Amino acid sequence: MATHIVYIITDSNRAYLEVGYCTDMPSRLQEIHHASSFLFDGSPKLSNVVYMEIFQSKEKALSFRDTIRRFTRMQREKLIRLKNPNWLNLNTSSYRKRLTNEKVVVYA
Repeated sequence: MATHIVYIITDSNRAYLEVGYCTDMPSRLQEIHHASSFLFDGSPKLSNVVYMEIFQSKEKALSFRDTIRRFTRMQREKLIRLKNPNWLNLNTSSYRKRLTNEKVVVYA
């Protein structure tokens, strides 16, 4: 059974927050990296995955993605800070293992 991932990716300055959906995160990041190199020089280099949510069904994932896309920037930032208060890049294998096995407690 495939995993369905909804993610938020940003540039190094956190100026842009893009919401997306995929089933294979490493290949999607490769696509984003290659696409940004073909665009204009002034385009943002989206490289930091700051939010990921894994779903078992495609319908739930797409519904959640559409909901997040309607969020304001402030709402997206609040969502990111719930799971990733320091805006760390979640594109690491150790984090992906932890994401599926552990619960994280955030003190606000």
